[in-house]
Amino acid sequence: MRLGIAQLGSLAGDFAATADRMSAYSRRAADQGVDLLVFPMNVLSGAAGVPYVDREGFLLDLAETLSGLTERLACPCLVPATADVDGTPTPEAMLVIDGDVRPLRLSAFLEDAVAADSAVPDRRRAASSRTLPEMELAGARLGIACSYDDLDDYDEYDYDVNVILYLSTYGFSMDDASSALGPALADSRFLADARATGAWICGVGSLGCYDAETFTGSSFVLAPWGEVAAQAPALEEALLVCDVDPASEGPLPHALTPEVFDRGAAAWGALTLGLGQTCSQLGASDVALLADGRLGSSVLAALATDALGPTHVHALIAPDLGPVALTAARDLCRNLRVDARECPSAPGEGDPLLRADMAQAHLAALAREVGGVALSSHDKTGLALEGPCGLDAGDLAPLGDVYRSDVLAFAHMRNTVSPVIPSAARMAYDVPDLPGLAACGHSCETRLEFADYVLTSYVEWELPVSDIVEARGHEEAVCAILARVRALSWARRAAPPALMMSSKLLDEVRSPLGLAWSDRVRPHEERLEATLAAFDREGRDEKRQAPAAQAATARQGGLPQDAYELLGLLRDVSLGGGLSLGGGEPGPQAGASGQDASGRHGFGPSRPGGGLWNGPFSEN
Repeated sequence: MRLGIAQLGSLAGDFAATADRMSAYSRRAADQGVDLLVFPMNVLSGAAGVPYVDREGFLLDLAETLSGLTERLACPCLVPATADVDGTPTPEAMLVIDGDVRPLRLSAFLEDAVAADSAVPDRRRAASSRTLPEMELAGARLGIACSYDDLDDYDEYDYDVNVILYLSTYGFSMDDASSALGPALADSRFLADARATGAWICGVGSLGCYDAETFTGSSFVLAPWGEVAAQAPALEEALLVCDVDPASEGPLPHALTPEVFDRGAAAWGALTLGLGQTCSQLGASDVALLADGRLGSSVLAALATDALGPTHVHALIAPDLGPVALTAARDLCRNLRVDARECPSAPGEGDPLLRADMAQAHLAALAREVGGVALSSHDKTGLALEGPCGLDAGDLAPLGDVYRSDVLAFAHMRNTVSPVIPSAARMAYDVPDLPGLAACGHSCETRLEFADYVLTSYVEWELPVSDIVEARGHEEAVCAILARVRALSWARRAAPPALMMSSKLLDEVRSPLGLAWSDRVRPHEERLEATLAAFDREGRDEKRQAPAAQAATARQGGLPQDAYELLGLLRDVSLGGGLSLGGGEPGPQAGASGQDASGRHGFGPSRPGGGLWNGPFSEN
C-alpha cells in the first residue's frame, strides 16, 4: 500500500481553517496515489481538553467538521481527535472513506464487548488486554496505537496486524528519547517494537505547541527488520509518502541511515518552536526579559532571539550589577543585536531583594510598553531547590522545566553555532547550598549534575529516596535535596507557567500543606516488596501447616498477620491505581519516561498502572 502522513501544524479548535488545509493535503496525496492519508493526533482538537461547561458545544462542532470532511477529502484518510470522557482526554481515530466516518477505537471496543459475551471461546480476547482497532485496507492489515501501552499490547497479545499506525500523544520530553520520534530512532523504543511485533511502525507526529506541550513532528516509517523507510523533517510541515509492503522481508532498496540523536539540539528546537508559538497564541510578537549577566538570563535571551528574531527581543539590563556581570550583560545584548535598555538604579536602602523587586517592576513596565510577553529566567533546578524569591513579573518561564545542568549545556551548544554568550555569563550560575552536596563532586558542575540527577530520579522517574541512595550514595545530600523540594512546594505556586520539556512538571510532586511526614532511607529487608515477598512465601507454607503453627509462622517477620494483610491491601491499591473500574490508561505524559526490561520506554523506570481488573492484586 502507499501510505501518506500529513505532518500538519494547526491551531486547536480552529475547525474551519484546519479543515481547509486538510482538504488541500488530501488532494496532494491523491495526486501521488496514496491509499491512506494519516493526520496527526492533535490536528483538530489539540492535546488538552476543554472545560466541562464547553464540552458539549466543542464535540458538536467537532462532529460537524468531521461530517463536512467526508465530502471534501480526496482520498481515504485517518483523522484522529481527542475528546474528554469524564474529564480524561481520550483519543479516537476516525476513518473517513467512501463518504462515511468510522470511529475505529469505539467500533473495536463494541466488537470486543460482543465477543466477550459470545459463547464461542476462541473469539474472546485475554481478559487483561485492552481493545485496540484493526482494519484491512489496500492489502495491509493495520492497527492503531496512541500510547506506549498500546504498542506494548500489540506485542503481548494476539493482534494480527502487519502495519501499526502510531499516533503519538506525547509532547517532546528531554527524559524520553521516544518522544522525539524520527531523530531518535536509534535510541528509542520503536526498533524493538518493530522487531517484536513483526510489523511496520509508522510514527505520526503532531507539530506545534498545544497548551504547555510542544510537538516537533519528525514522523517516520520503520520496516519490521529495523530499516528506516522514510522520515519527515523536524519542526516543519511535510507530506511524507512511502510505499509499505507487508509481504516484504527486506532489505529496502533505499533505506535511510538513522540519525545520531542530539538530545540538546532537539530540546533547543522544541523550545524555540514552543516559545514562538506560545507568544503568538498570547497575541504578542515581542518579549521582554531582564539581562543580569548570569547563565539563565543569557541562555533565555539567546533562546528568545532564535525563536522570534532579534528585533522582537527587548532586554532590560539589571541595575547595580558588578563590573563583570554588567560587561557580560552588555556584551550579550550586543552579540545578539537585541534592543537593550539600562534599568535605572533602584533605591533599596541596602536591601538587595527590594532592589530586585524594583527591577521586576521595570521589566513589567517594559513588557507593557512593547506590547510583549515578560519572560522569567527560572529553571527547574532553581524552582525545586531555591524557589521563586521575591516579585516575579514574568508571564512565562520558557526554561522552567529544564534542569540547570541542561541550561549550562545549552549555553555551550549555542556558542558552537555563534559565540554570543560571554564566558563570564556561562560561569555565573549557582549550585544550591545544601548539606552534604559539597562531597558529591570536585567541581560546581559535577555537584550540580548530582543535584539534577536526584531531582530527575524523584520527579520524572518516581524513585523513592531509598532507591536513589542505593544507586548513587550520598544519603545526606539526597535527603537534603528532597526535603528542600517538599519545603518549597507552596512557594512554587507563585512561579510563572513553564513550557513542558519533561515527562513530569514540578507541580505534580507538590506536597500537601500541613503534611508532617516525609520518607526516609530504609534498608532492603524493611522495604515493602521484600516484606510482602517474605509473607507470600510464608503464606504458601501455611496451607501445609497445622492451625496451631500458622500463627507463629505469620509472625516470623516481626509483624502480626493482620498487619501483613493490611500492607498487602495498601500495596495492591497503590500499584493498581485504586479500586476503580476504569484502570489502566495513563494520561498523556504518564509513563513517558518509563523503561521496561528491554529498555524500550526511555531513560527511567516506569510506574505500574491499572485499576481493579488489571492491577497486580495479590491473593490478599
